[in-house]
Amino acid sequence: MTSKSNGQKSKTLKAVVRKPKQPRQDKKAARNWLELPSDIMVNILQRVGVDDILHNAQKVCTAWREIYKDPAMWRVVCMDKFSAKFRGVRKCSQMCKHVVDISQGQLVDLTLIGFCHDELLQYIADRSSQLRRLELVYSISNIDGIMAEAFKKLSSLEELSLVRTMVKKVNIEDVGRHYPLLKTLKLNEEGFRFRETMDGADFQNEIALAIAENLPQLTHLELIGNCIQNIGLEAILDGCCHLESLDLRGCRGLDLTWDLGKRYSQLIKYLRLPHESFKPYDDVEVNRALYALLMVMEP
Repeated sequence: MTSKSNGQKSKTLKAVVRKPKQPRQDKKAARNWLELPSDIMVNILQRVGVDDILHNAQKVCTAWREIYKDPAMWRVVCMDKFSAKFRGVRKCSQMCKHVVDISQGQLVDLTLIGFCHDELLQYIADRSSQLRRLELVYSISNIDGIMAEAFKKLSSLEELSLVRTMVKKVNIEDVGRHYPLLKTLKLNEEGFRFRETMDGADFQNEIALAIAENLPQLTHLELIGNCIQNIGLEAILDGCCHLESLDLRGCRGLDLTWDLGKRYSQLIKYLRLPHESFKPYDDVEVNRALYALLMVMEP
């Protein structure tokens, strides 16, 4: 009886024990990522960031090294001093010059956040004649002389964004003189702190009058946080007849409740009013610029 019982148990155990699962065999072989089209590879690397591309990504493989040396890789560049790896104005300036050199004159879109100076701007202007868009955020306190010397070489510029950068009447005159193709101007700087004094208002009204007199071809204008008054806005509406979009968020010195409000609502297709919130941002450049400002203004 015992042997018979043991035999039955062994048969039962054999029935229960199953063979281990074999690893699944995919019919299609895994694709080699090095075989991706070059334009996709460029798109991937551009998302990595300038610092990582210069110091890490180019060392990964020969393919990435070749893409790194391709001037087309550096047509659009954004450098942020406040990011985790950028340390100091000097290092940022050296990296920027290196990028300008690699681009071999093909740079068309440049954003510098938190650093810039006369010598660097001159270096960029001398080697980037195809530049179409330039954005400087919290970069320099005074640009007197730079517009007339360095920037006059950037005659192809179509968009200029100066955030937290002191601009004077003479600078606007230089812009009108040297940038015949300029369509977009963004002056989202000093007024961001809502400097509501008579001197500040007079200063910004003077800038507005200079815009009206020297930049009649503008189609897009941003004056976020500016302490411009009605007299300055009226001048812009009279002088810039091609305006399609106007951003006046934070411009608390304006009174748009009467005839002026009715007029701008008829002339401007895309309008942001002084009382409108800064969030959500629907403009990538403004989002990036204001984020940098908040970091700078933190105690």
